[in-house]
Amino acid sequence: MNRHIACLLNSSNVFRKLPRFTLFCNTSALQATALARHIALPLPYSTRVICAFVWSCMFVCCLISARTIAQNNPCCGAHAGMGCFNQECNDTVCLLDPFCCSIAWDERCAQEAGVLCQVCRSTTECQVPIPDLDEMNTCGIAIPQNCENSMDARALIPGLKFGGQAWSTDIDRDVDWFEIWLDTPQLLSIEMWTTGSIGVAILDDQCPPTTLAEGVDGCSSITRACVPAGRTRVVVRSILFDNISCQDERSRYTIQASVSPCTPVRLINDRCDMALPVNVGQTFADTTNATSENTWLPTSCDDGAGLAFTHDAWFTFTAHAWGIFQVNTCNILTFDSRIAVYSDCGGDLLACSDDACDGDGAMAEFEMACGETAFIRVGGWGVGGPITLSIEPVSTSSCNCPADFDSSGEVNSADVGLCLAHFGEMGGPLDLNGDGEVSSGDLGIILLSFGNCPL
Repeated sequence: MNRHIACLLNSSNVFRKLPRFTLFCNTSALQATALARHIALPLPYSTRVICAFVWSCMFVCCLISARTIAQNNPCCGAHAGMGCFNQECNDTVCLLDPFCCSIAWDERCAQEAGVLCQVCRSTTECQVPIPDLDEMNTCGIAIPQNCENSMDARALIPGLKFGGQAWSTDIDRDVDWFEIWLDTPQLLSIEMWTTGSIGVAILDDQCPPTTLAEGVDGCSSITRACVPAGRTRVVVRSILFDNISCQDERSRYTIQASVSPCTPVRLINDRCDMALPVNVGQTFADTTNATSENTWLPTSCDDGAGLAFTHDAWFTFTAHAWGIFQVNTCNILTFDSRIAVYSDCGGDLLACSDDACDGDGAMAEFEMACGETAFIRVGGWGVGGPITLSIEPVSTSSCNCPADFDSSGEVNSADVGLCLAHFGEMGGPLDLNGDGEVSSGDLGIILLSFGNCPL
């Protein structure tokens, strides 16, 4: 059960599906909702509100102090908590990206805060801090180093500042190697101060290495990556070949490492505009860390358990045949799922389903023309989890051979039989001439198309 729902109900079987009705809203959204229902709710600026509708149509709210939850959470850096300490920044970022206030304030949230929030934009001249320790190499001496020969790598100690000079010539540049050893997977953050064009990269322990994260100059800039247990290497180097000497202030840098718990992995198809393409067949996904998009369903989709749709993921399906397709999550075992199919982001609803399969699976059928794309939304109520999304043709015709109703690869007597069996029906894939009825005109097209379908 969503932890915010604990203030709304106990585990009573009568209200087993109440989390389906819950929605997470900010103060302004609640005030607008309350106003529409003539409910006076004078709320403090820092209040988070959890609302729910129950079967008796009661409007129930729980108030939770956002300050209590986020007062120690930074806005400009990633962390595993929800929201950040600055109310204005918190509201601005979470309005754009609900993930930041409902799942975790991850690296993307921190990047969005860096652009949107004044609190994360420095307005003072850069002051490079004095380091606690310096790099191992002598400035100005080029020591060939790579992942096989980084013996002079300086060990990073979280909390200590390490300094160096990333000099460069027109043909050579300095590369400084650091390393850190961790007992468990952690979010590694490398903060860098410099006035020059200096870059930092977080690398794995392989050779050749994989770049886990990369950042550039700033005062300060933070580069982050969730790294595995063991050794992780950090490289600092001049970005330019620009004759920057050891005496030039632009060669100086200071870095500082810090570690924290890795934030939950953000779902890459968390919004409609991030939908992943899928084809006929089965697709596995996990909606555990998905947020809930504010795309409402019509009352016709209510099968008696409400219309709420949470922890949703999005997919696109492009039809390579003309006719009716089925999408389902009937193989789901871990949570109660829901499906909706749209013509576009914010477009017309083509189909919807809640408990159409045995158990908690959903199943919906929708009609498409050749080349059309549908947007499939898959979610649940209150929780997410692993799902298997299945898409299968129900009654379709090939795009390049529409008279091949049974998809056998040729137009033959079997297709004639199907046409006769559906004579007089209105529309559908057997209505080849598009006159709105399966009739003799369609039978004539079948007879003229007899033979193998074109490749």
